[in-house]
Amino acid sequence: MRKPPPRRRRGSTLVETAVVIPVALLFVFGILEYSRLVMTRQILQNAVREGARLAVVNTQNLTTAQVQDYVDQKLAGQGAQLQGYAKATSIQVYKADPATGNPLDANDNVVGSWTLAPFVNAQFGQGIAVRVTGTYQPVLPSFLYMGSNITVQAMAVMNSEAN
Repeated sequence: MRKPPPRRRRGSTLVETAVVIPVALLFVFGILEYSRLVMTRQILQNAVREGARLAVVNTQNLTTAQVQDYVDQKLAGQGAQLQGYAKATSIQVYKADPATGNPLDANDNVVGSWTLAPFVNAQFGQGIAVRVTGTYQPVLPSFLYMGSNITVQAMAVMNSEAN
């Protein structure tokens, strides 16, 4: 006895592909978007650590603007990833309480603004903080249910080695 010829299923591959490809693309683009966010955070963290290291050994030789320039250079252009990024305001360099990261004035009193706590006032062993803040905007915010704006911040506090 002969087997009947197999039934043809024309178009089934096309339908299955049309169902699977959007799901796969959502997954891939979601991974890429999340990877960009993690990369941006890592670059910020490396930049503030390098900037803090420079500031703690050069409290008498450098100005805040020079440390900001150095941190901006270490960001390697990734500041453009942050909405409203401005070197003078997004990069903060100040004398800080090592336990809390709060800005301290020359008398070691907590102040409300980092601009009132210049890092050049830090004596040997006192904390100097470098902080970068910004707003990350995902290219495709709907993937992985990311918000349309994500606040990112990196901060490093090190003890002054100068003065």
